Amino acid sequence: MKYLLDVNALLFLFHIAPQTTRFHAWAKQHAAATFHSCAITELGFIRVSMIRYHYTREMAENALALIKRDITGYIDTLPPPRLATWANKHSETTDSYLCQLAAANGMKLATFDHNIKDPAVCLIP
Repeated sequence: MKYLLDVNALLFLFHIAPQTTRFHAWAKQHAAATFHSCAITELGFIRVSMIRYHYTREMAENALALIKRDITGYIDTLPPPRLATWANKHSETTDSYLCQLAAANGMKLATFDHNIKDPAVCLIP
């Protein structure tokens, strides 16, 4: 199976938080899987690292470079945005697009976000 890692998955792959152990246990169970990122999830990682963890831009970019050594691939072809019918709030637009992107590439969106109700989602327990 192939997974597009959501921003929260990238964060817990690197930063120490209660979800970090959960992410690593899930990833270990899916050792045969391939994990991917894209421009949106990588920019989200940098943004949240700077806001929540008080990283400088350079620190966040260096952390992302370390992460990219541990993930398999990168989706560089982004389709035009088409929002799912369930995306009716501003806070759902990016999630909807990432679900579309994952599905278009034969992947699941691996996320901790319990609020995303889409067939392309793989919820990390």
